[in-house]
Amino acid sequence: MKGLCVDKVAMMIKARRLVKDVDDLPAIPAIVSKVVNMLDDVDADSDAIADLMLSDQVLAARVIRVVNSPLYRPNSEITSVKRALLFLGFRSVREMILTSYFVGAFKGREESFDIKTFWMHSFNVGAIAKCIAGMVGYRDTEKANLVGIIHDIGKVILGHYFKEEYGGMLAMISGKPYTTYEAEVEVFGTSHCEVGLCLAQRWNFPPAYCDIISYHHTSELATEDPFLTAIVSLADYHSLASTPASGIVQATMPGRSEESAWNALRQLSSKPLPVDLDGFLLQLADELGKSSREADILFHSMALE
Repeated sequence: MKGLCVDKVAMMIKARRLVKDVDDLPAIPAIVSKVVNMLDDVDADSDAIADLMLSDQVLAARVIRVVNSPLYRPNSEITSVKRALLFLGFRSVREMILTSYFVGAFKGREESFDIKTFWMHSFNVGAIAKCIAGMVGYRDTEKANLVGIIHDIGKVILGHYFKEEYGGMLAMISGKPYTTYEAEVEVFGTSHCEVGLCLAQRWNFPPAYCDIISYHHTSELATEDPFLTAIVSLADYHSLASTPASGIVQATMPGRSEESAWNALRQLSSKPLPVDLDGFLLQLADELGKSSREADILFHSMALE
């Protein structure tokens, strides 16, 4: 598996064939897409966004609940959507909305792996990506958090709609030095990256988000936002390396993708970095205490609601 030859075009064709046969893929409500697009506009009017959000009571309630969680700790309870927007900022609300709907879209679906382990890894990658973004001077740290959380959406599709095959694959690699990515390519002829891209495109995710979902294990191929793809690639590696192996989250030694990601960070960072990847990972570990606590709070605020 270590010498696996990755043909991304063939893998994408295979992924589209797999997804084409699924007739009940989850969907994100159109109003959520509209709100997120407005939140991406720095000149958007907060009153207009609040009015649109209030037309979806589930969306409004989620924002109010999370803004009053221990993660944000407002001085007094926030009960209006507009005040939540002003308190959190557009970027944080964008992250919160997409994350909550991403989690909600897959909630209650039977999987071939422990879904709590999957979500904990996803939220942890988000927190690590946000931390790395701050360390290297990437401007939109909330975006780094969001794409870190959603980077593995393809695993949920494979684990639910191809439960028997995916469960057998995970059993096959349990306790062995293989990643799920390598095993997926061998068993399915494609991976969670390509399957996740199919879903991201169906949900009309921005091109940079799609690129990261597709290339976080082959970061050298990223074109839309190589800087952010490198951040998520190393965040994913760090999370996997720090987690007990359980099939769905298994790491190996840094490979070509991680080396490419590290080289990209060194070239694009606006802040000084250690001379090698090992030194950077040690520095990252020292920075992660607060981020890990935030990931745990956000996980319990959204994933277990």
